[in-house]
Amino acid sequence: MLQPRRYRLPAGLLAGCCLLVVAGCQTGQDIHPQATLPQLDAIQPGQSIAGQASATAATASLPTLAAGDWWRRYGDPQLERLLGALAEQAPDIALAEARIRRAQAAVDTIGAADAVQFGVSASAALEHFPDHYSYSSQYAGKSGSEGLLMADARYRFDFWGKRQAANASAQARQQAALAQAADAGLLLQTAIVESYLQLDSVHKLRALAEAALNQRQQTIALLASRVRAGLATELDMVAARDALTQTRGELANIDAELPRRRHQIAALLGQGPAFGDTLAAPALLQLADPLPPSILPASLLARRQDVQAQRAMVEAAQQDIAVARAAFYPDIDIAAFAGLRAFDLGQLMRPGSVAAGVGPALSLPLFDGGARRGQLKQRSADYDAAVAAYHHTVMTALQQVADGVVALRGARQRDELAQQTMRDWRVAATLQQQRAHSGMAGALAVNAAQLALLGSQRRALEAATRTGLAQLGLVRALGGAWRPASATSTNPAVAAATATAAAQSLPTSQR
Repeated sequence: MLQPRRYRLPAGLLAGCCLLVVAGCQTGQDIHPQATLPQLDAIQPGQSIAGQASATAATASLPTLAAGDWWRRYGDPQLERLLGALAEQAPDIALAEARIRRAQAAVDTIGAADAVQFGVSASAALEHFPDHYSYSSQYAGKSGSEGLLMADARYRFDFWGKRQAANASAQARQQAALAQAADAGLLLQTAIVESYLQLDSVHKLRALAEAALNQRQQTIALLASRVRAGLATELDMVAARDALTQTRGELANIDAELPRRRHQIAALLGQGPAFGDTLAAPALLQLADPLPPSILPASLLARRQDVQAQRAMVEAAQQDIAVARAAFYPDIDIAAFAGLRAFDLGQLMRPGSVAAGVGPALSLPLFDGGARRGQLKQRSADYDAAVAAYHHTVMTALQQVADGVVALRGARQRDELAQQTMRDWRVAATLQQQRAHSGMAGALAVNAAQLALLGSQRRALEAATRTGLAQLGLVRALGGAWRPASATSTNPAVAAATATAAAQSLPTSQR
């Protein structure tokens, strides 16, 4: 009796197949990113930041202001209303929120792959069954019908951590989107506050210019009397009229600057010029100088949302590398189906038409022309680029903090000098007024002293504005989280605001 011959797969061929599978899984181990993530603790902060150590330690008992409400320290109800409505009106904030929703959707999409996938399919067809195919003689060469009603399920195992890495990458990108939105919000807040500070300065400059205009008009009136008395010449009148014309020109420029500043604020809020026209004059308190909460780069930069966003992008790029490496290993699924299938639609709903099955499935492309290696190289290069961008952001952030500290220090020194000059001129104006009461000085001398005082008040206001803008720049550099140099703010506005009130209260002619 003849025995059926059994064919066995040659051992060499079997070993070769195993080697191919192993080679397919191992190719790519020689590809690695080149960049090294910088360690923040190893970065030297520099003398400008380190020089704040004693001031920072002296204010350790004071709370660090949160990045979300630092602007409340200005104590201006109108400013609080503007920034409170920022999230609802500003286009930049709306764009950032759209990016957050997109990142969240990516997380949900990738997370869905961890669940069992279910599906249902149904079909019905009239067809002619060919002779030369897999149909039995009962159907071959005949016409008939075919029906199917099937439910199927599939689950892909994550033995190599591919989906876990993809999910971690999506979550890191979501964190980056949140940080970018917070950073965009801070930049927009500081831009609005900057325009608001300048609007406040323009209002006060106008009050000083009006006071100077009144003084110059009185000077012309006094000179006219002296010309008629033969005590002055027309040359003196020409010089006085020229100064009056210049002051009127300054007022015209200021009147044009006021609506421009209002419209700028409205545009930042996503509003039209009509909204800006409704803004009243600011009523700001003077901020205490901001101090860094810490001089350690790791703690200092932890509050910078742009740094946190770039760090999250580095983490996302690192997880993308893990996804690309997992692609070298086979995908293993388990699939199951159950339902009804029949060649005759009339037999579809009968018990004999029940079909069911379950089993594993393995997928591994052995030869892909280097596509997976190219993908891994691309992901490694993306990681190097993310690390470089993170390093650049860290260095830029430290530079901005150091520059902000230096700029504020210089602005504060100029502010103090301008305040001292203003105080000196106030004393001189008072003395000149006393001399006029004693008959030792004339009205022109009093007016000249008061004009000089107004000039010093204007310089003090400009210096105070530069100090306020320097404070704001340091707040922006610190990520909106800072510690005030003193427990309370000064009241009111800036020292130049009291100078304006004093200028308006001074006598404008000889009493």
